[in-house]
Amino acid sequence: MGLFGLFGGKKLEAEKRPVSAVSKSIEKIIQNSDKAIADMQNADVAFEEDGDLAKRIAVYEKYLLSKPEWNSFNFSMTLAKMYVKAGRNNDAWSHLNQMYIWSIDPSAVGGDASKVRYEQFKILKTEKKYEDAIMMLVSSYVLNAYSVRDMYFNKEKFIKDAKTIFKSLGFSDLDLLSFADALEKDIQTKRIKEETVKNFCTEFFRKI
Repeated sequence: MGLFGLFGGKKLEAEKRPVSAVSKSIEKIIQNSDKAIADMQNADVAFEEDGDLAKRIAVYEKYLLSKPEWNSFNFSMTLAKMYVKAGRNNDAWSHLNQMYIWSIDPSAVGGDASKVRYEQFKILKTEKKYEDAIMMLVSSYVLNAYSVRDMYFNKEKFIKDAKTIFKSLGFSDLDLLSFADALEKDIQTKRIKEETVKNFCTEFFRKI
């Protein structure tokens, strides 16, 4: 074997090792995710038969409380909703906060920060924490705008989501429309970001 062939062969062999390790790692993740999905789906079926929500939650918790290696976002969102259904709002809130951290972590798999904030908005609304709820709702729409093309803002849906809260806070439909118009303008110009949502809401409510 010539000198070129000898060293070339060694180089190729060295390059194959990490590829093989990565392949085995991916294969393991796939196997783990397949088992997790199967177990959770079986738990869903069992719940339809026995109505034991605590047992269903326990199965989901087994797989969803650590940083995800596969795209388990929808299952995690189901777990958060089950917590709420079980009257465990604090657990739901804690899990959603963890999901939010994962959603903005580039090393985590899957996630949608906008949907996490929207679910937190719903919890705050049911707890009648209206000022916090409107800020969380705005955060959800702002995050969504930055994740889609052309900073899209669904103003009609936002008004529908916020209507009950504005009424509970003593504001009129005209106030809500003005708020939505101002939010739309700031979203389209990229003036507002999640970290400035509180200031946006506080300043608007101070004026009216």
